[in-house]
Amino acid sequence: MITVMPNKTAITKVELPNNDLRITLLGPVHLYPMSSPENSNGAYEVGLRVEWRNFDLNVTYRRTEKWNIAINNDDTTYAKVSKNFMVKRTRGADSQAVISLDSIRNSPVSLHVVMDTNPLVTDMCLVYSGLLILGLYMLIIFDVIDHTFAALIIATTAIAILAILEHRPDMHAIISFVNFEPLMLLFGLMTIVDIMATTGVFDFLVVCTYRISRGRPWPLIFFLSMLTAFLFAFLNSDIMALSLTPITIRLCEMMSLRTSYVLVVMAIFADIGGALTPLGNPPNAIVTTNPVVVAEGVDFVNFIIHMMPGVLVAMFVIFGMVYVTHRKSIFVLDQNQLGLMEERAKGKKPPSQETQDRIVFLRGSLPSKYWLKPVEDYPETLAELEASSPIHDKPLLVKCCIALIFAFLCMVLHSIPNVANGASLGWVTLLAAFLLIILDDKNDLNATLGIIQWTILLFIAALFVLSEAVDQLGFFEWLGERTVRLLTSLEPHKQIAVITMLLLWMTALLTIFIDNAAVTIFMLKFSFQMASNDDIPLPPMFWALIFGACFGGNGSLFGAVSNEIIALIALQHGYKISFWHFFAIGFPLMLVTMVIGSGYLLIAHSALSWN
Repeated sequence: MITVMPNKTAITKVELPNNDLRITLLGPVHLYPMSSPENSNGAYEVGLRVEWRNFDLNVTYRRTEKWNIAINNDDTTYAKVSKNFMVKRTRGADSQAVISLDSIRNSPVSLHVVMDTNPLVTDMCLVYSGLLILGLYMLIIFDVIDHTFAALIIATTAIAILAILEHRPDMHAIISFVNFEPLMLLFGLMTIVDIMATTGVFDFLVVCTYRISRGRPWPLIFFLSMLTAFLFAFLNSDIMALSLTPITIRLCEMMSLRTSYVLVVMAIFADIGGALTPLGNPPNAIVTTNPVVVAEGVDFVNFIIHMMPGVLVAMFVIFGMVYVTHRKSIFVLDQNQLGLMEERAKGKKPPSQETQDRIVFLRGSLPSKYWLKPVEDYPETLAELEASSPIHDKPLLVKCCIALIFAFLCMVLHSIPNVANGASLGWVTLLAAFLLIILDDKNDLNATLGIIQWTILLFIAALFVLSEAVDQLGFFEWLGERTVRLLTSLEPHKQIAVITMLLLWMTALLTIFIDNAAVTIFMLKFSFQMASNDDIPLPPMFWALIFGACFGGNGSLFGAVSNEIIALIALQHGYKISFWHFFAIGFPLMLVTMVIGSGYLLIAHSALSWN
């Protein structure tokens, strides 16, 4: 424990067997001070250096740059910050390594100082970190093994490397690497949406888009795209992909639309719409449930307000581009789809009497005005869709709506200061899922748990472990320090613009090759490291990271889990969406959305300083 008096310097001797030292400070310190609401003036009050002095401590031979630390005005807070130092030993026989801690506060401050004289910041550790990240990329890009299995293998390898370097974490430490809040959020949403899907409501909503569009192809694609974006925003894209894809395939076949094109468009709007809320995509959940992000004031309502302008502009611009580029080709069916449609038509049963009566009724109620007149086979198609896609269990649907309303209400209340402070996104969603299970009142809980996509949760948990292990190897600190050196060469008013563009485009381009959840976890660590090294506010980094992860998911088939789920279900129905097929459609549209996101971020956070 070191106590520094007001406007004084405290010096502590330390034995350094090598040139490296990791110092951890515990006490009333700010984790990322410059953007912390408790430290709005942004003033650093304590500075720390590692120095080589003579034995009398009155001559300094060599010193590191000062590590500036902001102190919380509330002395009862207890946080932890760490930093690695490297200072070469002097050749003098009378040299002594010391830590100097100086204060410009008006009151004393006491800090618990922990020193590690064998930190994991060496060239070899950086090589290990690079190999781990590259290994994960290669296994996923070349689809050698399942993505979850690949993440588990690389995470286990990272723990093994830490053990070899004599920094073996115990089981408690490894479990602490995982941020369970986003896993709780995803688990709760999976439970609610999967139970909700059994009622048939999502098929019913897709049929409603056909009814509203009067069977006209491009109005149908528009309403289907908007419905996809809305549902994926509030009910999670990965889960909704399982529910909407089969009925979309069937609708495309009945209207003779090129199914593979429509599914890729659906995946693109899923990624764009998923950026709107903290529930939409796994990257959103990972960012918004992080304790540091929560401390910056990012909540459910705040998130939607910041993301909505960019998302809405991107949605309408992209639909216009899809219409212009595919207004004719979407009606050109390949030989594979023609064969599938012909084969399924052979096993098709004749319509029931009830369906025939519905067709007669629809034909008799058709509007006469040209602009309201539907397509020729509209009554037959609508009657057949209605007969095969009803809501099976209305009482269960009501219970699902109650659970969702409870969750959304708690999230909104949590966004109001000093109201529902404990209603975090993860806990609220988990409680809503338990509420639905209780209301459903089924004897077989295993059947409910069996519909959960456990591999997605395990994949994200493994990524958290890998990210923390790479962080302990010093990779993010090394990368952050070099990025900050670049930023310090710029004028202060340009730094936010540069760092947001850097995060936005780096995240998007990396997402082309690997799932956006993995990229988000790594880039979030990188953001924290930059904020701890320089006077850079954190919120603009969060929005840049989320735009990059969600919009970048459109760049390739591997960009988001929802893309892969849609492609997998399409393959089960006989349609193959290859990497290059998705890339040819999605990558140009991704570039357009990235330009929109870049312009929005520059205007909102650089020009207007909406932080």
